Amino acid sequence: MTTTKKPGENTGNNGGIYQEVGPRGGKQPNYTTVPDHRPLPPTTKPGHVWTPVKVTPNSNR
Repeated sequence: MTTTKKPGENTGNNGGIYQEVGPRGGKQPNYTTVPDHRPLPPTTKPGHVWTPVKVTPNSNR
């Protein structure tokens, strides 16, 4: 099962593109791009969570 994160949860090193998912696993047409170490935005309805679609690579500069 893919990892899900609740709204307001920190992304840690897993910043990238997230898709909103309903309480029973239905994918919603709502996406967000969140950088590393930032909180996830609120979802459209209570009980929904965010699941990562594409994680951005870490920069080694």
